[in-house]
Amino acid sequence: MNDNFSCPPGVCCLDLDLFRKERGFILDGVAVASNAAGYGRVNPKRCDVIPPYNAQADPYIKFSFYNNYMRKLLKRTNQDYGGTSSNGWLVDYFYKYGPAQRYLHKRNMYGAGHSYDQIVGHRGFLADLKPIDGYNGRFGFRRNTPGLRLKPSNFGEVTDFPLH
Repeated sequence: MNDNFSCPPGVCCLDLDLFRKERGFILDGVAVASNAAGYGRVNPKRCDVIPPYNAQADPYIKFSFYNNYMRKLLKRTNQDYGGTSSNGWLVDYFYKYGPAQRYLHKRNMYGAGHSYDQIVGHRGFLADLKPIDGYNGRFGFRRNTPGLRLKPSNFGEVTDFPLH
C-alpha cells in the first residue's frame, strides 16, 4: 500500500497509524463490495474477494500441526508445505493472482479511490468549525435592544464574552 500518508487539513491526527489503517480499510471495503457484487453471479465460484481459510496458516492452531502423527498425515496428502484451503489449490490461486485480487492490489499500491469524508471518519466532525454570527450578532437575541444591552439578565451574567 502507498505509505505517503499525511493527516488531512482540519483534522486532529493524534495517531497516524490509526489513520493509515482506517484509510486502507475504507479503500478495501468499497472495492471489495464492488468486486463481490460482480463476481457473485459467476459460476464456478473460483474468484472470491474474501480469503479462503487455511488452517495451517492460522496462528492460533498452527501448533497442532507439529506432532508426528499430523506430519505423517500431511505428507501423505501432499499438504506438508503450507497446505491449501478447504476449497483447494485452484481457489487459493485465484484469490492470490485472480483479477479481483490484481484490482485490489493496484488500488492499494497507488492509493486510488479515497474519499476525504470516508477516510477522516468521525474525527472530521466539527474539525473546521467557524464562529456562527446570526442575524442579531454574536451573542443572540437577548442583547439586541438598548435595555437588554445594559442589563441582559436579572439573574446575573453567565458569559465570559463582552456584552457589547
